[in-house]
Amino acid sequence: MSFTQKHLQHLHLRAGFGLIPSELKNKLQQDRETSVEKIFKASKSIQPLEFLEDPTKGKEVGDLRILFMLLKSEGKTQDLNCAWIEKMTVTSAQLREKMTLFWHNHFATSAPFAWLMQVQNNTLRKNALGSFRELLFAVAHDPAMIIYLNNQQNKKDAPNENFAREVMELFTLGEGNIYTEHDIKEAARAFTGWTVNKRGVFEFEEEEHDSGEKIFLGRTGNFTGDDILNIILEEKQTAYFITTKIYKHFVNAKVNTAHIEILAEEFYASDYDITALMQSIFLSDWFYDDENIGCIIISPVELIIRYKKLTALTFKNEKEMLKLQRVLGQVLFFPPNVAGWPGNTHWIDSTTLPLRLQMPYYILMQGGFNLQPKPEFEDVPETNVIAVKKAKVTSNWKSFAETYSSKNKTEITEHLIDVLVQSESKRINRTELERFAEATSADKEEYIIKSASYIMSLPEFQLI
Repeated sequence: MSFTQKHLQHLHLRAGFGLIPSELKNKLQQDRETSVEKIFKASKSIQPLEFLEDPTKGKEVGDLRILFMLLKSEGKTQDLNCAWIEKMTVTSAQLREKMTLFWHNHFATSAPFAWLMQVQNNTLRKNALGSFRELLFAVAHDPAMIIYLNNQQNKKDAPNENFAREVMELFTLGEGNIYTEHDIKEAARAFTGWTVNKRGVFEFEEEEHDSGEKIFLGRTGNFTGDDILNIILEEKQTAYFITTKIYKHFVNAKVNTAHIEILAEEFYASDYDITALMQSIFLSDWFYDDENIGCIIISPVELIIRYKKLTALTFKNEKEMLKLQRVLGQVLFFPPNVAGWPGNTHWIDSTTLPLRLQMPYYILMQGGFNLQPKPEFEDVPETNVIAVKKAKVTSNWKSFAETYSSKNKTEITEHLIDVLVQSESKRINRTELERFAEATSADKEEYIIKSASYIMSLPEFQLI
């Protein structure tokens, strides 16, 4: 199979956040194997997100200090959100950040301590391309996760099943697969005593742990929480569940069971090697089949990053970007619930689609977005609806336009469609596009920019 420009763009949109036109020329000389190798090589090193300082300084803090941290947490988490968006935009380790974003949704957490959310984010980044076994153990011992799923209240005299239930239902086996309510209760007993101390670090309180005999997934023993995780990982269902979720996110929401069968067996045999799994996907012929290209609706966060990369989009007040995330339906570090964002078709509704299609116009013509975030709760009275506010932005299309400055108008149209549209493009009306660009442009640079903004306003641009 030849490796075309569309294949190259497909690879970089799924394994990262897409290419800008100036990057294409050199990368088009690479074959598939070389392109995949370079993507993994660029993501080999781990650069943590170091935006917030540890407020505990490694020491136990008092209740008053904890209250202060709680009050400051939302604002600091919003700052952290902006810092991560910027990191995803500029980093060369695109795959590591894309995988960190995937695990951020898989292990959806929203603890009210910004510093702990940064700690978890770096745990996800560190293990993003390593072993899922090590990642699962790291997240299970993660302070933010323990707080979010109430395992601090899980004590031998009053077991709390929340953490144990989500470990099986959302993180490993999948809802309703091979485990029972009794297994959840027994697992909850095994996780008793797992807590977070006043330094914000995982701690095992032995006196709160139920060390009695438990029966879990047909095994009997005095299991600890680590034993439960190991037993879950012994089950092939875990490999199938994780592989299927990765396939839906990185390949196609419509699952090919034959592909899943092969990938899951390899994933299990490799003891959950995430890099090996992702390499198998990106090197396979079927990953580049037409049915798998341009079939996924780009997520709100990835859409913002794509605009930042293509047009140097910046917000006058960075926190205004969170309002845009909220209206589009995805605010990093603030998932809707522990199940995370369902994604793909769920990104589109009567509010988000018009905004997505108008984004180029807002960016180019008005210099800002008129945003009216949805109420937090469904039953908010109309009198409490949040007012429309303008999020002011700037953009720079010069670099984008220079790439096509030597082309004639017909060539510009086709080149821009090729670079901005991954889905079927035959139905795009070239005549209408050129008429619009001609009528609204004073010179060639403006013609290129108007043509690009026209294409970005089409539904086809939303598909990667």
